[in-house]
Amino acid sequence: MTPVDPIARMETESAVVLQAAAADMLTDRLSDQIKHLPSSTANDNIKEQSTVSQKPNQVSDTWLQLNHVSSSVQQPMSGAKKLRKMLLETNELIVCPGVYDGISARTALELGFSAMYMTGAGTTASRLGQPDLGIASLNDMRETAETLANLDPFGAPLIADMDTGYGGPIMAARTVEQYIRAGVAGAHLEDQVLMKRCGHLSGKKVVPKEEYISRIRAAHAARVRLQSDFVLIARTDALQSLGYDECISRLRAAREEGADVGLLEGFTSKEQAAQAVKDLAPWPLLLNSVENGKSPIITVEEAQKMGFRIMIFSFATLAPAYMAIRETLLRLKTQGVVGTPKDITPVKLFEVCGLKHSMAVDMSAGGASFADGV
Repeated sequence: MTPVDPIARMETESAVVLQAAAADMLTDRLSDQIKHLPSSTANDNIKEQSTVSQKPNQVSDTWLQLNHVSSSVQQPMSGAKKLRKMLLETNELIVCPGVYDGISARTALELGFSAMYMTGAGTTASRLGQPDLGIASLNDMRETAETLANLDPFGAPLIADMDTGYGGPIMAARTVEQYIRAGVAGAHLEDQVLMKRCGHLSGKKVVPKEEYISRIRAAHAARVRLQSDFVLIARTDALQSLGYDECISRLRAAREEGADVGLLEGFTSKEQAAQAVKDLAPWPLLLNSVENGKSPIITVEEAQKMGFRIMIFSFATLAPAYMAIRETLLRLKTQGVVGTPKDITPVKLFEVCGLKHSMAVDMSAGGASFADGV
């Protein structure tokens, strides 16, 4: 059972308020406010520097100043702040389905998940058509993350994969800075070598502990520099080659350097997963669930009882998408039809992707593009 997002009510109320403002206030009240705005000195310097010339006696205050916007219009809370509040102010397990493109993320938003996870494997497969072998670059990952994190300013925060940081400390810092500017709420940084691979493949290699900690240190310094609530998640893949004790040692060192959450990848048993939570308590841990991967299946209920704080399902949408696409294309090849269910119309798909919001924006601004419907 998906836990209730403690921020959900606040965000839902904000979204309703925003929609009401767009539909009612912007079409009626704001136009009246613009006509009757008093002269303001708050932006005199900006007006003087404006390159737009004005004729003598022309009224300059003919646009809506921000300090006249109704207080009922709420500013969206940043994804990073939402995620941090969930971690610090609740005891709930934050369940994040793995998403990798616009439609998978929109579907997660439609179903009301409290957070989402941008999977590196899914991004590499969908964007590049390549396996998760360290092929995706920072630009590939950042561009996808920016798209997903900004689909809905009042929506669920996005946790993203940032692999090894794509280089040394300088690149780790640069990655964090770019993710913060892209609106990403948090991301995990791992200790694999640069030629990394999916955490649920064999043959993984990790860098020395000191090199890994330098990545964490640089990442933490970057988010401090930007004064961001960005949640830094320290991930270790050392279990295969160096054993459990080394993983705990690395995560403790990362915690000392400012990491907010820990991630031990590839647990070999449920008992080991539960022990990690105890060994690192009260530090919050993230559990990566990959069905048919290297780890046993742990349910949401089991993870919550163990004490995990975040649970990501990396292949939650990627694997089913492959199955559905393959089945559909096979039907097209053999039967000559796609076989789409009757209730899945173009309008339905576009509604999942924000059609109603787009229509509201146009109509509240006085546009007539949707006067005849869609």
